[in-house]
Amino acid sequence: MTNQVMSIAKREEELSYYLDRQPYLTELDGITLTIAKNVFPSDFGITSSFFGHFILQQKPAAMGLDMGCGSGYFASLLKKIGCKTVLGVDFNIDAVNCATENIKLNPSLAPIDFIHSDLFNDVPLTTFDIIVFNFNYYPSNGDFGLNEDGGRQILQRFFTQVSAFCDAETRIYIPYSEFVGIEHDPKMICRDFGFDYEVMATTVNNTGEHCIYKIMKQ
Repeated sequence: MTNQVMSIAKREEELSYYLDRQPYLTELDGITLTIAKNVFPSDFGITSSFFGHFILQQKPAAMGLDMGCGSGYFASLLKKIGCKTVLGVDFNIDAVNCATENIKLNPSLAPIDFIHSDLFNDVPLTTFDIIVFNFNYYPSNGDFGLNEDGGRQILQRFFTQVSAFCDAETRIYIPYSEFVGIEHDPKMICRDFGFDYEVMATTVNNTGEHCIYKIMKQ
């Protein structure tokens, strides 16, 4: 891996430019998105575009889940690749409302359901075939409903709960950026909860190395 050249503090400073613009309209991969107030901008940084392009190359599935759906971008991509049923989940009610409105802007992708839930707490019990989780590790100042319970703590809670919603064939895809620190690396956490990982894609920019993991039950 490369030496870290980016800090979370610096990343939060860059993020402020996008927050000042909200609400605004953007387009990603042919999907029209309004980025509402207090919703994490899907067009910010390399992770979203890197992960988005990766999702577009994956095989479809019957049941798809976008955990931490934000604007609904990744949920829309799951539907775009051919997933029959897609659910988006976020603990930020502003994100749930934003994603719901964004599907109205993209009627060809409807229907996609979005629910307000802290991880899986209010998700109806079912087995998903593909789960994407672009987990948050910053900011920790209250924006987007985030606080100091980020990164490692969120992943630990995710892996504690996700077993009930997947089987041996479920594909879980999670991106990771090296600048956030190895303590927030999914590969350092998932095996403690009965999961294995495989690195599916990597890229490098001025913020360091970024990768996408496929995580499945052991």
